[in-house]
Amino acid sequence: MADSISLEQIQEQQSQLQQTVGQLIAQKATLEDQLEGCKATLASNQGALQYANALIQSVTEGAEGTEDVGEGNISEAIEVPDGQGEDITEAVTL
Repeated sequence: MADSISLEQIQEQQSQLQQTVGQLIAQKATLEDQLEGCKATLASNQGALQYANALIQSVTEGAEGTEDVGEGNISEAIEVPDGQGEDITEAVTL
């Protein structure tokens, strides 16, 4: 009986198969977690892209009306008098 296999060999193979199945189940769970993380990142990136596209569109559409900017909307440099440190905070009304 050269083709026979012992009960001990079958049990050893069964043990190895159970260990392999356990590892595959753990790996599947890890991959599913990673997939959910990727989906969340993709959704976040899509939201950011939509926001950026809307912002770009509003800026480019708004650029046509820039000739109507009045004097009150132009930035100007404000000088701080000597002797006042950088730690001073002052309320500014716009």
